[in-house]
Amino acid sequence: MQIPQKTIDEVAERADIVDVIGKHIKIKRSGQNYFACCPFHNEKSASFSISPVKQIYHCFGCGESGNSISFVMKYLGLDFVSAVKSLADQYGVQIPEDENQPKLSKEQVQRHKQHKLDIHQTMTSAVTFYRKQLAASSYAQHYLQHRGLNSNIINQFELGFAPNNFQNLQQNFSDYASSKLLIACGLIIENENGKRYDRFRERVMFPIKNVKGEVIGFGGRIVTKGEPKYLNSPETELFNKSKELYGLFEAKKSIRELNQVIVVEGYMDVIALNQYGVTNVVATMGTAVTEEHIKILFRLCDNICYSFDGDNAGKKAAWRALERSMALVTDIKAVSFLFLPAEHDPDSYIREFGVEGFHARIKTSSLGLVTFLLNQLVADVQINTDEGKARLISLVKPYIDQIKAIALQVILKKQLANVVDLDPSVVESILNNRTRFAFYNRKLKNINDAFQNQIKRDPPNINSLKTLIHALFNQPKLAREFPIPELDELEKMDQQVIELFRLINYLELHCDEFEDVAINDLNRYVNFEQLSLHELYLAVAHERRNFINCFTLDKNTYCEKLKSVVSGKKRTRMRKLD
Repeated sequence: MQIPQKTIDEVAERADIVDVIGKHIKIKRSGQNYFACCPFHNEKSASFSISPVKQIYHCFGCGESGNSISFVMKYLGLDFVSAVKSLADQYGVQIPEDENQPKLSKEQVQRHKQHKLDIHQTMTSAVTFYRKQLAASSYAQHYLQHRGLNSNIINQFELGFAPNNFQNLQQNFSDYASSKLLIACGLIIENENGKRYDRFRERVMFPIKNVKGEVIGFGGRIVTKGEPKYLNSPETELFNKSKELYGLFEAKKSIRELNQVIVVEGYMDVIALNQYGVTNVVATMGTAVTEEHIKILFRLCDNICYSFDGDNAGKKAAWRALERSMALVTDIKAVSFLFLPAEHDPDSYIREFGVEGFHARIKTSSLGLVTFLLNQLVADVQINTDEGKARLISLVKPYIDQIKAIALQVILKKQLANVVDLDPSVVESILNNRTRFAFYNRKLKNINDAFQNQIKRDPPNINSLKTLIHALFNQPKLAREFPIPELDELEKMDQQVIELFRLINYLELHCDEFEDVAINDLNRYVNFEQLSLHELYLAVAHERRNFINCFTLDKNTYCEKLKSVVSGKKRTRMRKLD
C-alpha cells in the first residue's frame, strides 16, 4: 500500500514527538528539550534528546535520530506503512482507502475502530479471568511449579488457567450466548447446531501480545494427557501467526541493546530463558519461521540466532528457517543456528547447565549460515566421489542465487571449493554455467508449452527456436524433456522445424555421450540468422569432445577455442540423421 505524502506529513505533524516517545520510555524535561536514557543502546546517563520545537530526537551516544514515525518503526519493529497507520489511528488521521477497495464512510471507519477496541477489551478481560482461575487452581499452580516457574515470571508473562469445563467464560461474559466478539476473538466455538463452548479447556494459558503490548491471542498447554499438547488461537483480524512472535513485546528492548535475538520454538522456552536472565528471546507459535518474522527481527537487530530442539523436527525447523533467511541476510544482517543435544530443548538445557552454560553454547557451538548450509547438503551426497562433488555443486547453486550479500556469496563459493577440492575459479565457472542452465530450463518449459498448444496450427516463432537451440547445446539432456511430434504432424511442418526435431531426436538418443558442459559464449560468435541448424549442430557436435575439460581453461583461451570451432571456414558435411 502506498500512502500519499500529504497524509504522511499530516501524521508527522499531529503525532507530537514528546507524546509519542513518552508513551514508551520515561522522559524528563531539561530546558527546552526532553532527555532520556536511549532505548536503542545500553547507557547509564541520559544522552537521548527530544526536541519539541524541531519534532526530532537524537542520541548523542549511538547517533540514532529521526522523527515520530522513525521512532515507532525502530522501537516497535514496524515497517514504514505499519508505523504510519499506527500513528494515524492514534491521532485521528484518516488514511485514504485503496482505490481498488470500496470507500468507507466516516461512520463505517468509526465502527471499525470501535470494533477493534472492543476486541482488545474482550481479550484483556479474558486475560484477567484466566489469571484468577490460575490463582484458584492448586493443580495448575503445581504444574507450573513442577515446570520450574516462579511467581515472578508467571506474573511477568500473565499466565493463566482454563479449567476443564465447556463454558468457563460464561462466568466472565454475561453475553456469552449471543456475543459475536467472543467468536471474533477465537475464545469460543459455535457448532453447526448453534451450541457454544470454550475453545480452551484444562490448559495453562499464555497471552500472546503484539509489539505494542496488546493481547491478540492465546496459546494453551494441556496439563493432563491429551492432544493437541499446544493449542493456539485461530487466525483472526488481530492474530496472524505468520506475522507475530511470542515474547517480542517483552524482549524488544533487550534485543535492541544486545543487537541479537534468539528464536526458539515454544512458549516455555521463552519463559524459562527469561527466568534465567536470557531476555532477548522470542518464539514461533507452532509455525515455521516466515519471511515476515525475519523482517520484523532484522528491524530490531543485526543478528538472529535460531535455537530449536535437538531432535529431527528441530533440525527440519532450522532448515526451513535457513531457506526463509537466504534472501534477507546481508553482509550486516546475519543468521546463525544453535543445535542443542538431541535430549534437550532450550528450557531443559538452561535448567541443567545454567545461563553461563547456555551462553557458552551459543558462543562455541553456533553455526553460521554458510557452515550449516554446506553441512546439511554434504550429508545428502557421497562427497568422496566425483559424482557426489558434482551433485553438491548443483545443490548449492540455487541457494547462492538467493543470497544478495556479495561478501557472503564469495565466502560460500570459497567454502564450497574447499569441500569439493577444486580451484575457486573452476567452481565459479561451473556455477556461472549453472545459472544459464536454470534460465534455459525455464525457457524450455515455456517453449514446450507453446509447442504443445500451437504445433498443429502455426510454425514456432524464430526467437523461440533460437532459445531452444541454445538451451539444447548447453544441456543436451534437456532433449528428453521435449515432446517429439508424430510423423504425420512432422511432415506438415516447415523444413527448419523438421531439422530442429531431428536434432532433438539425435540428442535424445545420444545425450549421454556428451559432457554436461555449457558452451556459454556461443552466442557471442554465432548469428542464428545466418547459420543453419545443421551447420550449428555440426560445428558443436564435431568438436564437443574437445571441450571435455574446458573448465580447466581460462576464459580467454576457452573463448578463442570456441570461436575457432564455430567460425571455421572448413566444416565437414553433417551426416544424415536417422
